[in-house]
Amino acid sequence: MFEEEWQVLVFDDVLEVKNPKHGDQRIHLRDIKEIAIQTNDSGPFDSDVIWLVSDGTSVISFPLGAKGESDVLAWFQKFEGFNNEQIISAMGSTENNIFILWKSRKA
Repeated sequence: MFEEEWQVLVFDDVLEVKNPKHGDQRIHLRDIKEIAIQTNDSGPFDSDVIWLVSDGTSVISFPLGAKGESDVLAWFQKFEGFNNEQIISAMGSTENNIFILWKSRKA
């Protein structure tokens, strides 16, 4: 599976995504402004569920099924106000959509 070529890790207050085609990307916990899931209608021939993590300037992404995803999800779920119900909605979607799971309240 294409998704298993990706790896996502959490360590030392950093989220790291290892993209098999474009190298590594990192974002610090303190810099995360928004966590979302984007769905699209390209499945099952392409990744149709993508995690999006933004620092307000740039976005790092990784597909559902990336290695380490369950550990990252557990880490995300510690964010106050993280919306697990939006994950359920995203998993049931077959349309092009974005589901906001968490948004920073800091200005």
